[in-house]
Amino acid sequence: MAFMVRKRTVLMILFALVLVLSICMMFLGNSPKVTYNKQLNPSDLEKTSTTQANTDDVNMQSIKNLESDFFIDYKLERDRLRSQEADYLRELINNPNVSNESKEKAQQDLITLSQKIEKEMITENLIKAKGFENAVVFFSDEFINIVVKADGLLPKDVAQITDVATKTTGVTVDKITIIERK
Repeated sequence: MAFMVRKRTVLMILFALVLVLSICMMFLGNSPKVTYNKQLNPSDLEKTSTTQANTDDVNMQSIKNLESDFFIDYKLERDRLRSQEADYLRELINNPNVSNESKEKAQQDLITLSQKIEKEMITENLIKAKGFENAVVFFSDEFINIVVKADGLLPKDVAQITDVATKTTGVTVDKITIIERK
């Protein structure tokens, strides 16, 4: 029994493959790629090889950069994830095939997300205004986690941070966690 391939069948298979490939490319091509590469200049390398004192200075600077990189990397990753979440919610809102109930839920979630982002930003900036070098605030459903760059937190520092967090977010003190990072 001979298998006869019709022109119509070939075209349908070809269109199906193009559709699958375009969907794959759409998902693979739109994902944001954030890379952070730290490179030393050749002049920096020459300076470090000349004296031991310069090596110690560069090592201390590298340690400080790694410490501040935690805050930068965390904020970048948090912003990337929040952006993806907001994009997903906007897609739901703008999709004509989604029910009105789902659209309203997505709109409410988008508003909640933007309020959460605003509270985190305000809290971080107020903590910095209190004299701390850097801070990262993350809200979960019921708790707030705060990472502060400090060389030893005193009780008055903890009181300042919790005061800022409770006033800006309305969360009680027992639901706030403060983490010190040097």
